[in-house]
Amino acid sequence: MKTLLILAALGQKVYGRWLFSRLIPGIIMVAGLILVTAIMVSAALIAALGVCYIALVHYGVAPYAAIITVALLTILSIVVLTFACISCLRRLRHMPRTLLGQSPLTSRAKNALDEFINGLMAE
Repeated sequence: MKTLLILAALGQKVYGRWLFSRLIPGIIMVAGLILVTAIMVSAALIAALGVCYIALVHYGVAPYAAIITVALLTILSIVVLTFACISCLRRLRHMPRTLLGQSPLTSRAKNALDEFINGLMAE
């Protein structure tokens, strides 16, 4: 029995490392896509603010007033993006840590077994 448990633990470690090594290229690709998307969104926001300034000056707003308006829009967009990032980080922080390491197939069976053992021990 002891040998079987040792082999099962060893198999689980090997499978975990194999799964992790298969996940690394996907994680790197997602991180790269996020970086490229962030750069493109930043470029689009900078271009939009430049067009906004040019449009304000073209339609007769004083250049200083246009600069102040664009600066306020920039600050507002930074605040909105900051709050969006903070809310995403809060969601990630509140994610249950115990479910991250469990398979969806085995977690239900393990929870049922744990409740059965708890009920058995209570009596």
